[in-house]
Amino acid sequence: MPDVFLIKVSVTNPAEAMRNALRAALQHNNTYASDVSVTSRDAFRYDWAKRIRGAARKYGCPMSDAEHCRVIAQIAQSLSSDYGTILAGERLRFGTSQKAFNLYLKFLWRLGRIPAPPHCPVDGVILRLARIAGSWTQSDSEAEYMRWIATLREHAGRGLAEWEYEQWNRNG
Repeated sequence: MPDVFLIKVSVTNPAEAMRNALRAALQHNNTYASDVSVTSRDAFRYDWAKRIRGAARKYGCPMSDAEHCRVIAQIAQSLSSDYGTILAGERLRFGTSQKAFNLYLKFLWRLGRIPAPPHCPVDGVILRLARIAGSWTQSDSEAEYMRWIATLREHAGRGLAEWEYEQWNRNG
C-alpha cells in the first residue's frame, strides 16, 4: 500500500528526502547571517546533507535518547564550527539540527530503509498538538528538547514516530 505521507510530500528516494528535510528545517527559520552568498549557503547545505547521511547510517538498530541527542548535537556543533561565520549567531541551533535530522530519519523509515526512529521531527505543529509552549526554530537547548520529547511521549502514549506520523497524516 502506498505511503500517504510520502505521496503528499512527493518523496520517493533518499535524495528527495534530504532536499525536503533541509528545506523544512530552513523554511521560516532565521538560520543564516545577513548577506550570505548563495555559494556559501549551497556549500553549507551540501555539507549538512553529507553529515546527516553519515549519521543516519547508525540507525539500522535502536538508539537511546542520549545517543540520538549526541548525534543531533554533534551535527549542530560541527557545522557551527565550520560555518559559524555564515550562521545567525554563529551557530546552527539544536532545534534546527533536530528538525532536519529527525525528518530525514522519518523519510528513511517510511521508505523502508530503517526501523522507526527514536524521536519524531519536533516542529510548531507537533508542539501545538501537545500544548507545549516553545519554538523549535529558536531552541538551542538539548535539555529543552528532551523536556519536549518527554511531554510528547506522555501525550502520544506510544512510539513518537508512529504517533507523529498519524498526526501529520490527519493534520498535514
